[in-house]
Amino acid sequence: MRKVEALRQAMTADLSRVLLDNGVMEVSLPEVIPLFRQAHISSGSIMLSPEERWNELMVIRQGIFRLYYLDSEGRESNKGFFSEGQILAPMARSAIEEPSLFFVEALTNVEVYRCCYAQLAALLRKYSGGNDFFYRLAEGLLEDKIRREVMFLQLDARGRYERFVADFPDLHERVPLRHLASYLGMTDVTLSRIRSMKN
Repeated sequence: MRKVEALRQAMTADLSRVLLDNGVMEVSLPEVIPLFRQAHISSGSIMLSPEERWNELMVIRQGIFRLYYLDSEGRESNKGFFSEGQILAPMARSAIEEPSLFFVEALTNVEVYRCCYAQLAALLRKYSGGNDFFYRLAEGLLEDKIRREVMFLQLDARGRYERFVADFPDLHERVPLRHLASYLGMTDVTLSRIRSMKN
C-alpha cells in the first residue's frame, strides 16, 4: 500500500511540474491530475495510424516518440520527435476533427501520463485563463515549424545537422541514424559522413 501511494505521489509531482511549466493553473490541478493515468509503451508500438482519430494527450516521462508519414511506395518521412518533459497532443483543428495523416510510434520504450484530450480541454475551459495551456502548446509547435523551415531554406546538410544538435542536444545521439537523416532531409550515408567529420 505504501509503495502504491509513493508511486501516486511521484506521478502527481512529475505531472504537476510539467503541466505548471506549460501554463496549467495550480488551482486546477486537483481536478486535472485524476484525468491522467500512467502507461508503459513498448518500443515499436504504433500509437496512432493514418485514418485513426487522435484523441489523447500524453506527457512524456521517459523515452522518445517519432511522428512520420508513409508515402504510396512505403517510404517514411520523419515529421518530428518528442521526448522527456514534452507534451504530445493534437493541436490543429484538422488534427482533432479529422483522421490522422501520419503515424505516431514509440521509438524507444516510453513511459507516459495520458488522458483524453477532450476531457482535459473541457475541464480547463471552466477556469479563467484555462486556454493558456493550449496556447503555449500551439506556440511551441509553431516555433518548431519555423525553426525547421529556416533550417531547410537557409542551411546545407551539415548546417542542418549542427542546428539540430544545438537545439536538441539530448536527442542527436539517441535517435537512430536513419530516422535522424530522414528528418534532416538527407541520406543516412550523408549524415554518417557529416558525423565522422565532426569527430
